[in-house]
Amino acid sequence: MRILLALWCAAAVCVALTNPLGEAPDETAHFDYVRFLVQTHRLPVQCAKPCVSDVPGEGHQPPLAYVLAAVVTWPLFDGGTWVPQALNPHFIWQGGTDAQALIHGTREQWPWQGTFLAWRMVRLISLLWVALGLWLIWRSALVLRTPTVALTAVAVVAASPQLTVIGGSVSNDGLLFALAAATIFLMITAHTLRGIGWLSVVIALALITKQSAIVLIPALIWPLWRLPSPTQRALGVVVAGTLLGAIAGWWYVRNLLWYGDLFGLTLFRQTYQTMTLDFTALATWQAAWQQLMRSAWGVYGWMSIPAPAWWYLITTTISIIGICGVLITLATRLRQITFIWWGLALLVTITVAWLVMFAMTVGAVAWQSRLAIPALPALAIIVATGLHTGFQRALQPRFVLVVAILMAGAQQWIWWHNVLPRFPLQMPAPATTAQALATPTDAVFAAPTADGGIALLDYTLTGEYMPGRTIALTLRWQAGSRPPVDWSVFIWLIDAQKQAFVQSTQPLFPMIGTAAWSPGDRVYSTHQLSIPADLPAGDYIIQIGLIDPLTDTRAHRRNSAEKLVGDSVRIPITVVR
Repeated sequence: MRILLALWCAAAVCVALTNPLGEAPDETAHFDYVRFLVQTHRLPVQCAKPCVSDVPGEGHQPPLAYVLAAVVTWPLFDGGTWVPQALNPHFIWQGGTDAQALIHGTREQWPWQGTFLAWRMVRLISLLWVALGLWLIWRSALVLRTPTVALTAVAVVAASPQLTVIGGSVSNDGLLFALAAATIFLMITAHTLRGIGWLSVVIALALITKQSAIVLIPALIWPLWRLPSPTQRALGVVVAGTLLGAIAGWWYVRNLLWYGDLFGLTLFRQTYQTMTLDFTALATWQAAWQQLMRSAWGVYGWMSIPAPAWWYLITTTISIIGICGVLITLATRLRQITFIWWGLALLVTITVAWLVMFAMTVGAVAWQSRLAIPALPALAIIVATGLHTGFQRALQPRFVLVVAILMAGAQQWIWWHNVLPRFPLQMPAPATTAQALATPTDAVFAAPTADGGIALLDYTLTGEYMPGRTIALTLRWQAGSRPPVDWSVFIWLIDAQKQAFVQSTQPLFPMIGTAAWSPGDRVYSTHQLSIPADLPAGDYIIQIGLIDPLTDTRAHRRNSAEKLVGDSVRIPITVVR
């Protein structure tokens, strides 16, 4: 078990440290929730369009996971105005071909600092929650079956790339997974009022982690039934209801008062509902099954990078063997199945029903297996038992461990060869643009009514100032804020009377338009300026500035004192023959 847990933790750390920030489903919104709590010290509020919610997309979520993350990481956050990552205009779900959803700027690269260091740290908190959940699955399965079955249960879950990504990204799923696993453990072991009290506390904490934790409430049935008398059972119901209401009830009352429904999903549905599904059509269920299986066994990014076909073949085969084993058990040992196993099956069934109801609310986006996290610990134990039955033999621990190691290795191969190459660095690393050029300037270019802007830090001008020769000009730029337009660089050669002899315009950074830059992005741009062969000798000026090519509007130039000083940097040269 230690080896298996260490392997999973290593894989999750790899994801947490190498996956670009925000390149996991809804991670930006989950992190925005944490950041909002740190900055405002209050819970977010949703509102209908055209109003903008405090945390669009995730503001309906209960707060526990985000509060815990904020408490641990708040000293790392920067003050000031937050500039979110820019959306990638070529993202595959926007009609493009890129798997990468966001533009990742210099500020996200190593060494991490401030808010972006906090983001990585919150990812590691998710990892700890999932690791705790894996250990609790092990303990639960040990109570019910043999150590080999327990090891298999952990191996089945750890083999899922989905869980590795959850452990390496920011969301409330990691904490929910740990609390769901704790629920299973206490459901199996609790047989006193005190045990029921602890189980109720865990379920209540899950309810203020994610609404789908409501499916865990039936886990109280078995421990209550095990109490020795009707009086104690009635008292157990009172204890459970009191603890659930005291710990979690306030959140759902708040939703009812603010939004008119317990789960706060009405506004979410208005904003994010996709097409309505036809649940009478076989194609709807086929698509649901396919998407649930693919997401469970490896669709990376924002559901934009599938795993190789061979991986789906292997994992689907394992899943089918486990399901067949469960069916064989039902067919041959139905009377031998104890109540606790029916309790596990009930949790899985209710979770599936919840998932279908959620799909009725938001559409096909609900067909993601991560939304079935509350049932995952129970499902792992059931499938592990089915695998042993399906193989018609008791699997040896060494065999299970070897298979788990091979699957962990396959996950790493997929991550490094299939996933990370789809997330190329879009901005130069800070170290590659740290070298100052020959001549510093005091120039910041911005739109007429915009703050911040793009600074021209310095430049280098080389070549012979002679007719027919070419001058090489290197400029170093740095963004202080996100520009509202995609600026181009204009370079003119003019005389004292402002007559232009050379006019050149080109994108400042062809790879990424400046409207997608983030504060701190720094680049070099290189330009060639050809001096006309018939240009008379004399004094000239190289004029450098930024211009919006769509409107021919030039950016205003300010100096470090925020004083407006024209629209360009002027470099005097003398042309000789």
